[in-house]
Amino acid sequence: MDFSVIITSAYEPSTIKKAIDQVVLHNKELWNKMEVIVVAPDDETLKMAEGGLLKLKERGFVNYEVVRDLGKGKSAAINLAVSKARGSILIFTDGDVYVEDGAIKRVEALLRLRPNTAGVSGHVVSLDSRNTLFGYFSHIFCSAADARRKSNPTTPMSGYLYAIKKIQGLFPIPENLRSEDAYISARILQQNLKIAYASEAKVFVHFPKNMKDWINQKTRSLGGNLQLRKTGLFPADSTQYYRKRSIFNDLSMAFYPMKFAKNPKELLFSLALYPLRLYLWVRIYLIHSTNSYKSGPWERILSTK
Repeated sequence: MDFSVIITSAYEPSTIKKAIDQVVLHNKELWNKMEVIVVAPDDETLKMAEGGLLKLKERGFVNYEVVRDLGKGKSAAINLAVSKARGSILIFTDGDVYVEDGAIKRVEALLRLRPNTAGVSGHVVSLDSRNTLFGYFSHIFCSAADARRKSNPTTPMSGYLYAIKKIQGLFPIPENLRSEDAYISARILQQNLKIAYASEAKVFVHFPKNMKDWINQKTRSLGGNLQLRKTGLFPADSTQYYRKRSIFNDLSMAFYPMKFAKNPKELLFSLALYPLRLYLWVRIYLIHSTNSYKSGPWERILSTK
């Protein structure tokens, strides 16, 4: 088996079948080289995944496995799936996002063509409307992430779609991680290997649509980068590995939201982002300073489903 696509999911029965179909149906020429592993903790998602894969089996795709995890969170689910994966390349995506036709092929090919590259990130695209406040925010952050990954090759990969070589010493990852994509990116860089960006490998994502969900998701993803230092796996002065997302990084792109706006309404949305982002960072640094990260499963972001 050349590569394994790992789809992590939890309580997403309405989206998991489409997520699987997007991976499998558009890569028929790779079926003999690819396996798909779906991992989830709940009966509903597992049932939908199994049903979708059985239909694909009737069409000739047989390299798949559906795995129940213990509901300990995404990092634990990843460890379980990786322990079963047969491919030398691992491609990670989620059960509530949709990869573009050809995206799997692009990240896999780019990773295989570059000997000193051990990770490739996909290009995250928001499915939400720019006409709403939080939808507009999602477009800003996707655009900013695209710009960063194009200009800075050490920018962490996106957990929505990324591919890595199965390098030694990487797994199992700590189960209390809040940003496993940032951790894996940092560990790759720590081994003097490179991260690449497949800008044409798009993955389409729904983002939070209310304040509570937005704060919870951003606290988890951004705060998880600061949490990496507490794993003890990086030298005390190794911020070049794990502090790629910080308030200082935000300050370096302070005018980006203003330039992103295309009309007066969007300009007001951009202005609203500044105090919210400041509040977010204050909250994150307080959690970081008191080491009060929650362990176990994440709080579900329902408005993204």
